[in-house]
Amino acid sequence: MLKNVCALASVTALFAGITACASAPTPATQTAAAPAKTHVAPDAKAEPAAPSESAAASATPPDGEPDPRADGLRKASRPPAELITGPNLVYVFNFKESEVGVAAKQRCAEESDDPGAMGACLEKARGKVPVELIRFIKEPNGELWWVTYNRYKGNLLKWHRVQFQPGEEGADRITLNLMGKDKGIAPMARVPRHLEIELPNDYSILVKDPENGTMLYDAKVGTMQAD
Repeated sequence: MLKNVCALASVTALFAGITACASAPTPATQTAAAPAKTHVAPDAKAEPAAPSESAAASATPPDGEPDPRADGLRKASRPPAELITGPNLVYVFNFKESEVGVAAKQRCAEESDDPGAMGACLEKARGKVPVELIRFIKEPNGELWWVTYNRYKGNLLKWHRVQFQPGEEGADRITLNLMGKDKGIAPMARVPRHLEIELPNDYSILVKDPENGTMLYDAKVGTMQAD
């Protein structure tokens, strides 16, 4: 009888111990739901989200070929005719990097090494190129217009406005076939038949001008209201 009582007492004590362990609260620092902490180095920088597989494939050059993005440039991502007629897109003339600007800088430097005189010389040369920016406008009725703007007495005016149709087109260049008369405020006496445009990337274009050589324009979005 005593043996059975001892055995019963042992079982009771064991059950009480199990119950106490089960009811004891688990420390907050050891809960399964607590997020794991990841050590980040003090100088670590957040990385951008990885591109999709299709985007990565289109952005990565084939093995053995240099990455065109290494110098900050890449080929245009869309067909030229579609890219240049983007809504509210403006191309601002880059005098410094254009042929006419490079030639002016060399000439002005030969005339004087004084910074003030050289600056005045460059400003005068820039003033002889009557263009601030250009646009390729697609009207709601489908008409396409090449429009150049110039400043006159503080106002930005439509200097030239000529209708065009897309001509021969490649991956990074397009020929615009100009049509009809110049309807700008300073119309050209003779409108050229073609306008050659090169698109080295999404952010600039090169226009071959018969008088000023190759002219570089930088793309800007949202700087002007829709025409």
